[in-house]
Amino acid sequence: MAKSIEMILAEMSLRVRLLMSAENAGKRIAGLSERETLLLELIGTKKELCISEIAEFFGGVSSSTISMTITKLWRKHKLVDKKIMPRNQRVTMVSLTDKGQQLLAEIKKDQLMIYKTVTESLGLAQEQDENLRKLLKNSIRFFDKQLGLNKRNPHCK
Repeated sequence: MAKSIEMILAEMSLRVRLLMSAENAGKRIAGLSERETLLLELIGTKKELCISEIAEFFGGVSSSTISMTITKLWRKHKLVDKKIMPRNQRVTMVSLTDKGQQLLAEIKKDQLMIYKTVTESLGLAQEQDENLRKLLKNSIRFFDKQLGLNKRNPHCK
């Protein structure tokens, strides 16, 4: 009996994570935790987010924990800017600094090297490559909708 696509994806995911782990053995990117790195990537996708909006993406993590993490990225690492909204001073908007954007570019460069290995392992013909691109773009749109990445939080205005 053939394995389901879900099982194949799970097996592939394990191998990609192992490869990423091997490539980054003992190396924390700029001394950042996984959560801090993920926060940079999330902020980089939207350009600017409020703290409560960011907290929504981390289900089980309180807004205060997210706020403390962002403060560390702001104060200690100088990777994000924080701006209190004049109309509603309870809302703090977060964006990447130039240093944060440069670090994010480095993170993405490292990730692309890993994913290039994955795509090369598929050995796709040009037509298959184009079809896979379309499927992945559809998947990204699906996840954006599920995660609410294409919406703005009305409390952040």
